[in-house]
Amino acid sequence: MAGILEGIRVIEVASMAAAPSATVMLADHGAEVIKIEPLAGDPWRYGHMVAGMPKSKIAYTTYTQNRTKKSVALDLKKPEAQAALLKLVATADVFLTNSPRNVQKHLKHTYEDIKAVNPEIVYAWINGFGLEGPDKDAPGFDMTAWYARTGIMEELRPKEAGPVPLPVGTGDLNTATALFSAVMTGLFHKERTGKGSKVSTSLMNNGLWANSSMMQAALVGAPAMKKYHREEWPNPVTGGVFKTQDNRYVIIVELNPNNVDNLRDAFGADHLKGDERFATPEQRAVNHQALFDEMQAIVGQHDLAKVKARLKEFGVNFSVVQTTEECTRDEHMIANGCFPEVEGTDGIRTIDSPIQVEGNGINKVKPQNPPKVGEHTMSALTGLGYSEEEVQALVAAKAVGLPR
Repeated sequence: MAGILEGIRVIEVASMAAAPSATVMLADHGAEVIKIEPLAGDPWRYGHMVAGMPKSKIAYTTYTQNRTKKSVALDLKKPEAQAALLKLVATADVFLTNSPRNVQKHLKHTYEDIKAVNPEIVYAWINGFGLEGPDKDAPGFDMTAWYARTGIMEELRPKEAGPVPLPVGTGDLNTATALFSAVMTGLFHKERTGKGSKVSTSLMNNGLWANSSMMQAALVGAPAMKKYHREEWPNPVTGGVFKTQDNRYVIIVELNPNNVDNLRDAFGADHLKGDERFATPEQRAVNHQALFDEMQAIVGQHDLAKVKARLKEFGVNFSVVQTTEECTRDEHMIANGCFPEVEGTDGIRTIDSPIQVEGNGINKVKPQNPPKVGEHTMSALTGLGYSEEEVQALVAAKAVGLPR
């Protein structure tokens, strides 16, 4: 079984999270991804050591950003390294970068530089704030460009409270899926026409897209969505969050108004039968606070296990508010292959990329151990015609790096 992108070569000049995550998705589907990184490595290889991140001796950030790739270490400030990069580009189908515009110019990998070597290439670029406008060259991270700038941070700010932090990488990984799609669109265009293209996306554009329900409301002049404390939610049957006896939470989302009886019957709340306050959607809207209080009183009498069992038995649409650690043990997620084991490791699992393709003779590539920095420098450069002696001379000049 081969990945659907087998035979596609991707050259990545990128760091941190969004762009390298997109190339992981390409590698998952069979592309050969050659990661060009500084001699010290992509800084996000050491993300597990960043203040505030979960502490571990395992460099866990590299599994979602660098697995199943090859690593060539080049100091692109050196002309010899730039020449080696362009020789690699000449053999590639895709070039992908998140370098700022001034860095592209300084290190000779603008679209014009790359197209001059390989006119048919798909050149993919991701940045913080898009290609035009006064902030086009501003530095952008998902916390700024995806989260704060696009209204999401304000939408998620609790009532009468300050903004909440974004889980690390949330905007990056969502944007990576868009970048993957952009690359695939470029490859489709190339397949049809034989011509290359420049494709792009930005953290800002993806944040706006993620916030599109509220953004579209604003675009037609609707007021901002009102903020509520948990206990004040105006439709407890659709989106109500309830606390269990053992201090866990469940969210209930019943869009069908006829299913409200299922929720009542799940807990034997016979005293609510015939209660005119809750007989119709309109009456429930008027009396939403009383309905929430009744539901919370019922749920609060039971621990999470009991609540789950009863809601499942009566077909109520709900979810437990799970912890991240609980997800790693979720039988349903495991059954869907969400946490495949990384080959070449001692049982380390990773997160499957979210796009599945089924077909005769194709399959996803099993996740491979992330490469050491410069692990493939020698093989990649000798494959371009460099002799081992020439590569060693480049090492001595600190233009390229070999694994340490």
